[in-house]
Amino acid sequence: MPVVVRLLHLARPKGAWLIGCLPLFGFGYGLWERGSTVHPWVVAPTIALLFTAWLLGHAGSLWLNAVLDRDGGAVLLGRAVPVPAIAGPAGYLALGLSIATAGALGPVVGGCSLACAALAILYSHPKVAWKGSALGGPFVNAVGYGVLSPLAGWWASEAPLTWRAVVTLALTVSFMLGLYFAAQAFQGAEDRERGYRTLVVTHGPRWTLRVARLLIGVAVVALLTLSALGVYPRALLVSLPAWIWTHRHLARWAALPSGGTGRHAGQLVGRLSVGVLLVLFAVYAAHFGGMALGAPPGGCGTAIVPDAAGCRIASSGHAPG
Repeated sequence: MPVVVRLLHLARPKGAWLIGCLPLFGFGYGLWERGSTVHPWVVAPTIALLFTAWLLGHAGSLWLNAVLDRDGGAVLLGRAVPVPAIAGPAGYLALGLSIATAGALGPVVGGCSLACAALAILYSHPKVAWKGSALGGPFVNAVGYGVLSPLAGWWASEAPLTWRAVVTLALTVSFMLGLYFAAQAFQGAEDRERGYRTLVVTHGPRWTLRVARLLIGVAVVALLTLSALGVYPRALLVSLPAWIWTHRHLARWAALPSGGTGRHAGQLVGRLSVGVLLVLFAVYAAHFGGMALGAPPGGCGTAIVPDAAGCRIASSGHAPG
């Protein structure tokens, strides 16, 4: 298999777009929070830079991780292939390009990418290997994916800091951390062989999946509750069936004594993706539906609006701010 093809497989393209969208989630949320009606073409360059930067960072981090793990079994949203010698240098190069790309949006966004790159190295460098630590692995994923990635996009949107934004970030951390624990549930044997001290090694797959269900459940229940109260659009309640579908899958998976297979983790990602897409659809429907009826757009049109939001509406001919 050619080196380029192996690198492509190791970057797990099926999941790459999900990671690339993390800063876009923060960017879109920031625009929504302040009721922006900016035209999509105006923010397209910012969206492209954010997506490209995090796509490069994703590839770089996975190439470094491949050098550490040398996977031979099931891989979430990917397949195990021989790791080429160039994977390590390519990983560092991709991380460097990610930082440079993000830096085009300013020092804070570039700093978020730099911090993510540093976490990726701490996670996968053989002399540190936080991936195998009971605390290091969750810390890297919670901070890198749950905080820094959406925070970079939120900062690029020039949105004000509100209590609703802080709550949303906390729910994002819980959601991403739950997904992280679920993703390791079927890898207990390989983690044990590598000498890792991940949760699935120390407590087993059932306990790991219980933790995952709790963290994802907290995020989802809080989201739906706050939506019913009017903090978020009540239209988000339309996503409830997808979350029930996800909960049932996790319950069936947790009942398996062996921790299941990579297929179970892939199915979880699919179900979660459906839920997230329904949430996004509901947000857009509430946004444009409210505008058509003369209501304030975005986060300015919810029943409960943070005072700090300001609800400044960007002109369709100008960038946010």
